[in-house]
Amino acid sequence: MAEPDPTLESERALAQAREWGIHTIPVPTPFAVARINCYLIEGDPLTLIDAGPRSEKSWQGLEACINAAGHAAEDIELIVATHQHIDHIGQISTVVERSGAEVAAIDLVVPRLAEFNWGSEQEDQLAVNLMVRYGVPEDIANVLKEVTASFRELGAPVYVTRPFSAGESLTMGSRQYETFYRPGHSPSDTVFWDEERKLMFGGDHLLSHISSNPLISKPLDGTEGRTKSLINYRESLRKTAGMPVGIMLSGHGLAITDHAVLIEKRLAGQDRRTEKIYNLVAEGHSSPHGVANAIWGDIALTRAYLTLSEVIGHLDILVADGRVVEDEGEKFSTFEVTA
Repeated sequence: MAEPDPTLESERALAQAREWGIHTIPVPTPFAVARINCYLIEGDPLTLIDAGPRSEKSWQGLEACINAAGHAAEDIELIVATHQHIDHIGQISTVVERSGAEVAAIDLVVPRLAEFNWGSEQEDQLAVNLMVRYGVPEDIANVLKEVTASFRELGAPVYVTRPFSAGESLTMGSRQYETFYRPGHSPSDTVFWDEERKLMFGGDHLLSHISSNPLISKPLDGTEGRTKSLINYRESLRKTAGMPVGIMLSGHGLAITDHAVLIEKRLAGQDRRTEKIYNLVAEGHSSPHGVANAIWGDIALTRAYLTLSEVIGHLDILVADGRVVEDEGEKFSTFEVTA
């Protein structure tokens, strides 16, 4: 029996969503992930999920699609943030300036969104500290921080007027959606569930074409240290896999109609990478950056924090399983397998 065509299945899912008054809005971004999918939901309140980064090109793309759906940006009554990343929240303030819309987001992320510049600086410094501790040359880490800081103009503070707790219902487009907290890709990932329609807005929690990178971040509760992003992400994926989702509208790529199968593939791929990283440590690659370099070569420098987040996530699993130990030196940390 032939495998379902994911593109065709996505087109059918998006057609069904349009019948429900849900318009997919592909907004251009300057990032490698390319376009972000925002969603306009007809009804009361007229709702926009995510808004893209803050740039003229992104604004033109967003406004054109809103107009094509028969509305104006000024008509938006509610904007909902799926998570804290700049490609999703950067332009929310622009929409609010045009429309006076209210902004909804999970309560945990409210201070982080309001203190966008300070929070971004804190995240960038965490990245530098971790890169240096785990083997990236300090000069490279500081150059990468400058590159990241140059993108900060694509964002702006977001002032949430409708915070909600996980498990609460949120009215979007005349329907009630249950909110679920699914940390991993970011510490604020939130999904929105319409049980009757078996429809989920998933943000970047699960993507059709690539595995969402569980980026290491600062905890949202204000505690010191870092998130154990991959461990959190795997737990979140397992929770979502147990839900009867028929259509997941994601933050990038195609609509997903086989979420449980896709999650099984993602988890299996993570398991394989965990074993690969264990073997590399056993062979003597004690530095996480050294492990990343063994897997990705030059990409481990040009995209050092992405690759390091990946490696550290798998090392977190190996440490939790007692298969690897971390030796925390004064400035550098190394890893080795247990007996």
